[in-house]
Amino acid sequence: MTNHRLRSKASSLVAALLIPLLMGPVEVFGQSPAAAHPPLKAKVGQLSPDEKLLLVLNRFTYGPRPGDLEKLRSMGLQTWFNRQLAPQTIDDGDLDRRLARFPAMQLPLPQLMALYPNRQAVRKEMNGRMDRPGGQIANAIYKDSIERYKEKLKNKDGDGDQGQMAEDPPPPLPQDVATLIAMTPESRFSVLCKFTPQQLTELRRSTQPADRIRLVDGFTPPQFEALAAFESPVGLVGAEDTQTKLLRDIYSERQLDEVMVDFWLNHFNVYMKKSQDAPYYIDSYERDTIRPHALGSFESLLVATAGSPAMLNYLDNAQSIGPKSMFAERAGGRHGQPKKQTGLNENYARELMELHTLGVNGGYTQKDVTEVAKVFTGWTVGSPEKGGVPTRVEFDETRHEPGSKTVLGVKIKENGEKEGLEVLHMLATSPQTARFISTKIAVRFVADDPPKALIDQMTKTFQSTHGDIRKVLLSMVNSPEFFTTATYRAKVKTPQDFVVSTVRASGAEVESAGAIANVISDLGMPVYGMQTPNGYSMKADPWNSSASLIARLNFALALSSNRVVGVRVDWNQFLNTAELDPAEKESELETKLLHLSVSERTREAILAQVTSDPAQQQASLKQVAVVDRKRDPLAFGTPGMRGAAPLPADTQAALAAGLLFGSPEFQRR
Repeated sequence: MTNHRLRSKASSLVAALLIPLLMGPVEVFGQSPAAAHPPLKAKVGQLSPDEKLLLVLNRFTYGPRPGDLEKLRSMGLQTWFNRQLAPQTIDDGDLDRRLARFPAMQLPLPQLMALYPNRQAVRKEMNGRMDRPGGQIANAIYKDSIERYKEKLKNKDGDGDQGQMAEDPPPPLPQDVATLIAMTPESRFSVLCKFTPQQLTELRRSTQPADRIRLVDGFTPPQFEALAAFESPVGLVGAEDTQTKLLRDIYSERQLDEVMVDFWLNHFNVYMKKSQDAPYYIDSYERDTIRPHALGSFESLLVATAGSPAMLNYLDNAQSIGPKSMFAERAGGRHGQPKKQTGLNENYARELMELHTLGVNGGYTQKDVTEVAKVFTGWTVGSPEKGGVPTRVEFDETRHEPGSKTVLGVKIKENGEKEGLEVLHMLATSPQTARFISTKIAVRFVADDPPKALIDQMTKTFQSTHGDIRKVLLSMVNSPEFFTTATYRAKVKTPQDFVVSTVRASGAEVESAGAIANVISDLGMPVYGMQTPNGYSMKADPWNSSASLIARLNFALALSSNRVVGVRVDWNQFLNTAELDPAEKESELETKLLHLSVSERTREAILAQVTSDPAQQQASLKQVAVVDRKRDPLAFGTPGMRGAAPLPADTQAALAAGLLFGSPEFQRR
């Protein structure tokens, strides 16, 4: 699953570390917790106080940042957990300031789709079937999008929103770069809005990174977004979907909320590339559908996902038509005309029971799938205005299958849209659903094979509280099976867990999350990129390979040596201690980054590198491939466009930190 771009860049440094690590009999990812660190000081089966704190930080956050363990010691587990269960009470001002750079992500869905048109909206505007929004920014985006679309038609150059222009000679720029830079930001933006697509492409190609930054200096966030959208509005929205999610994961103080939002996004999976509309729907899906219910009622969450544009689009229920509905009857051929294509779509009905509620062994049959599909006919996505883009969930009575239905032996009387709500209630309150959801939560937070007693207790709580997610989590944490040596460090980090926890542990400053998103994708887990509805596995097996470890180690070294574009670390500030010898420095980093002692084999391999000749250390770090932002439409003019930062002054610390992040011990949580 690991992309060759990361795998093929393995340096001699990586090989030098991995050879001693992999020669032993212990499996890299499959080693027992005891093999990953010295014997526990607490009694067998029990955890020490600090181990309990670390277990919580590694399961209910994306990993501890510098100082988090000390804060949790001071606050206490119960206070911290109860506070995290009420995220609205936690100040998240730092994250809010970072997210202010992405105002498009705060727009209601209709406004987002209108301001940043996809190809369908561009065609409708060109044909006079849709009005464009007013204002300089909207006019500039539509002007550019229409010109690019016409160029595509002219050159017959594919269907993608980011197709290449015809390879004509570079057009002259209306203004030279120096003149543009000398203008006021407002005047400069107005001039750029008048550039043709070819001229903008030439400007991007021919301008040095430092000048690109000067070109957007002083721009407002909406102006900067518009400039990024000129090349591809869909690309802009998709990039912001991904990058704002990662910034939340890295910086939010409401970590339990973020972890649960991620859990439900994976459980109720939707796919970014399903359609032209999908990136727009995902913004609203995360903000308006998942987040408000992530720690609330499971039934409310289930109903919200069922009636979301993202889910109706992804599993095709928006196109489902009852075989005997008024729509189907009207679609029948008349006067020799062929019958229009209509049909019942069972995708959502099947996944609703198999993946969202009952589970694969939940006791339903194919007949139940068909009946549930009939129940949800008419649940679709329409436009609030004739000819507009589809942004509003609505119930279309003409598409709904008439008559009663029988689901799981229960007769559902004909009742239009309310039939669906009745089925959702039936499924949300089913004992099979209680066990299925409890088991899935336990797999995410406890172990790949959670104890039956723990699942039994969670299931009982789920049923008695009518699916109160907060109380199910409390039941899990308070069970005697949670704080044990069998649970401690029993989970292997997914690629997303690994990358985000590395950034958090290092105290890195993320100017742009574009390169981070690329790394997670290259490691086999692109954000919003799981095509099938089952979501990514939270178990170890899919991520358990030596190739994965090599790719992770390459990223770890790139991050620690400032070779991830848009991300910077400062090891002098991180260590904040007097001069240390290599062994002391490695030990200090073990404590601050991993909060545990690595195996002697890992330590010896790291010390062999950090005690080598300083010139060789620098040469080794320079071999590490730069992680770039080439696939990031937001790259134009952002700080990350400066490229990778210089190597850290303390190359010993950078080398040791990178190797610790890439070690087998850091792969567990």
